[in-house]
Order: sequence, then C-alpha cells, then structure tokens
Amino acid sequence: MKKQAIWIPLGYLLLILIWGSTWIAIKVSVGDAPFMMASLRFFIAGLVLILFQIVRGKPIFPDSTDRKVILSLGFGNFFLGYGLTYWGMQFVNSNITSILWALLPVMIALFAHGMLATERINAASVFSLLGSLLGTYFIFDLHTESFDPAVAKGMVMIILSVLAAAYPNVLFKRDGAHIDPVAANAAAMLMGAVLLLMVGLTADPWQNMQLSPLAVGATIYLAVIGSAVGFSLYFWLMKSVTVVKMSYSTFLIPILASFWGWILLDERLTDSALLGGAIILLSVSLPELFKSRQHKNKHVE
Repeated sequence: MKKQAIWIPLGYLLLILIWGSTWIAIKVSVGDAPFMMASLRFFIAGLVLILFQIVRGKPIFPDSTDRKVILSLGFGNFFLGYGLTYWGMQFVNSNITSILWALLPVMIALFAHGMLATERINAASVFSLLGSLLGTYFIFDLHTESFDPAVAKGMVMIILSVLAAAYPNVLFKRDGAHIDPVAANAAAMLMGAVLLLMVGLTADPWQNMQLSPLAVGATIYLAVIGSAVGFSLYFWLMKSVTVVKMSYSTFLIPILASFWGWILLDERLTDSALLGGAIILLSVSLPELFKSRQHKNKHVE
C-alpha cells in the first residue's frame, strides 16, 4: 500500500510532464494533413503497445465482452477527440489548445453526474462550469480587431473534441476497472487510427503531403511517449484516482505547454486570451484545492 502511495503521485507528475510537451509536438507535426498525421501517430502507438504486450506475455487485446468501453475509447477519444483537435490546430496555437483542453474536468463532471453515483454535480462543479464559460468567452476575443474567424472555427472544433473525449473517460472509470490499460489503448488506438485514415484519404491533400524530419520526429515522439506511454499511464492512474480528480491534471498541463510554446515557437497569448486562460484554470483548480484542504482538515480533527 505504501509502495502504491509513492508510485501514484510519481505517475501523476510524469503524465503532466509528458502531456505538457505533446501540444507543441502536435503543432509541429500537423501540417496540411491533420487526419493523416493523427492516424500515423496512433498506428505507431498501437503497434508499440502490441509489441509491449507480446514481450510481457499478456493478451494483446481486451476480452470481447469489453467491446463497449473499447469502441467508446476508439471512436470518442482517439477518432473524434484527436481528429478534431488536429484539424483545429491547423489554425490554433498549441498554448490555446492546451488551455481549451483544461475544460475536460468540467465536461467529465457533467457525464460523471449521470454515470457515477459517487461523483455528482455540486456547487463546486457549477462554479467550474460558469468560470470555464467566462474564460472561453475571453479566449475567443470576439470584439477586437485581432479576431480571426479561422482561429475561432478551430477553437470550436477543439472544444467539441474535448466533449467527445469526456464520455469515454467516465465510461472507462465505471466499467473498465478490470481491463488492462495497455490492451485497451492498443485496441482503441488502432481503431481510431483506421477511422482517421479513412477520413484523411478523403479530406486531406495527402497526394502532396511532405514529411519533414521534424514532423516525423514529433509524430514518433507523440506515438511512443505521448500516446503509448501517456495513455497507458493515464488509465492506470484512473484505477486508483477519482475520474474528476484525475482530469484535474489538465490545469497543470496548459502552464507547461504554454511555456514550451513560448520558448520554442514564440507563441504569445494576447491579454484577452491570458485572462481567459487564467479564469479557466482557476475555476477548474480552486474547487479541487479547497476540497482537498477540507478533506485534510477533517482527517486532522
């Protein structure tokens, strides 16, 4: 038990470090063929996980009785979630994308209310929802000369991608506690990769697609570290941490992602976007921090 208590926070920290770096890698790799690049990422990641299962002598894919969870992960998380995100990032910077993905805890809380008896919407959830809506309004920056309809369209797609990813997270928490996270992700990623490839063949200008060494390197990093390691670690953590608390890692990730975007791509947040991002991160994090303090004080008493 003490060993697990050590590994869980270490795993949580590693996940934040990994996913804090993935947004800039997506921005570098997305190019003009977002669906094809996302497909390539998850094909590689799925194959890496299959090899890992073979090496450790474990079943490659989950049992067929778990198909609902796997189909939900493949379609909602990897196909819609990342397909729409990749498409939106043609127009949206990595820092803004990471901030919009900080909306995930709010959307997860909405699904968890109807699916998990122990995680109902309360005053804190409403506070986070209202704060997130206000922050999103400032990020869109509708009333200034810098407003760009293409960027706004990309942000809408990214918000929809977060919504699509929220349901599979809650379903896995409810029905997937017994599933090997590596096997689950291998199957779901390959499913998502096939669907992304099908869309990419019709929607992307793949005939003229050129892969630079940087884009290839970023995609391999995303596949192996961001996906194969990251998602397996994420769903392993979900077995020990509440789904809403697990999703609160998303308020730390944008801070790290914005730092990398600023240092490596010279991405700068406008005053309005900075205010909106701060509102979202605070509205998502403050209720959880307050809850953690109350829980600690209760045990002290």
